[in-house]
Amino acid sequence: MGLRIGSEMPKLDHINWVSGYPEQQASKPYLVHFWTLDCSSCIELMPDVAALLKRYDGLIHTVSINLEGEDEDEVIAKAKKAGIEAPVGIDEETLLSDAFGYNFIPAFYLFDANGSMRYFQQGQDQVTTLEQRIKRLLR
Repeated sequence: MGLRIGSEMPKLDHINWVSGYPEQQASKPYLVHFWTLDCSSCIELMPDVAALLKRYDGLIHTVSINLEGEDEDEVIAKAKKAGIEAPVGIDEETLLSDAFGYNFIPAFYLFDANGSMRYFQQGQDQVTTLEQRIKRLLR
C-alpha cells in the first residue's frame, strides 16, 4: 500500500547518496522524484524536471531517487546530463521506494513544510501540473 494524501514523508534513509546529500529538516516543501535508467519517459522528462527544480531552487527541497540499484557512474552521468542538481540517490535495497509505494515511474511526491504529502504524480505526465501544485504550496 502506498502513501496517501496527508501521509507523513518517509525518512530518506537506506539510500546510497551518489551526488549530494538531502536536507533533512522540513522547513520547506519537499519534492521526491523517482526514476530509472531503463525508463524512456523518465529520461525524456528529466530536462523538464531539472528546469522546474532550478526555478524553485531555494524555495523547496528536492531529491532525485534512482531505482533498481543501477550503475552509480551511469546514474550520475544521466542526472548531470539532464541538469539535475538536486541530491541523487540510488535505492539499492528498495526500502524507500517500497515505503512510497509507487506504481509507475517517473513518480513525484510533493510534501508540505510539515512533512505531509499534498500531491503525487506518476507516469509520463508533463511537469506543468506538478509546478502548479508547488506554486500552491508556496503561497
